[in-house]
Amino acid sequence: MLTEPAPKRDYVVQTKVHLDVPAEGCCQNFVQAGMLIYGSDDAFIKLSHVSIFETRQTEFAKEVTTVDGPQYGNTVIGPPEETTYLRIVKRTAGDRTLFTGYTSTNGRTWVRGGTWVHNDLGEDVRIGLVSMGGPGDFTAHFDNVRVWALRHR
Repeated sequence: MLTEPAPKRDYVVQTKVHLDVPAEGCCQNFVQAGMLIYGSDDAFIKLSHVSIFETRQTEFAKEVTTVDGPQYGNTVIGPPEETTYLRIVKRTAGDRTLFTGYTSTNGRTWVRGGTWVHNDLGEDVRIGLVSMGGPGDFTAHFDNVRVWALRHR
């Protein structure tokens, strides 16, 4: 995991990721590459291209810590390609911090996914890139990581 401090105000973070996992086939389970909005190992937002059994997905996930321990939930956005663009938009609405995921296969046409509310990331929030998981020898390449502030009207 490679991180840097997240902006304090509303922002967009975007990257292009190339993951060399085969487009189909079994057993590269949980090989993945993507972005994090990171508070801790048990408090984060993740958007990644991931191999799960015979599927290839862009997973948009949230983990929080509860009295029962860490709780993880996810949804999927658009289909990934060998090269997939990932975008997370962070907005504040009153006392809620909202994160919306987007994916694209060409960097021009975007598929909007779900929006997670995550108010428990802490004070030292970081933006990160991650490549991890699964069996095999796979490589992820990231290109053109950009972060910019949202303008409010």
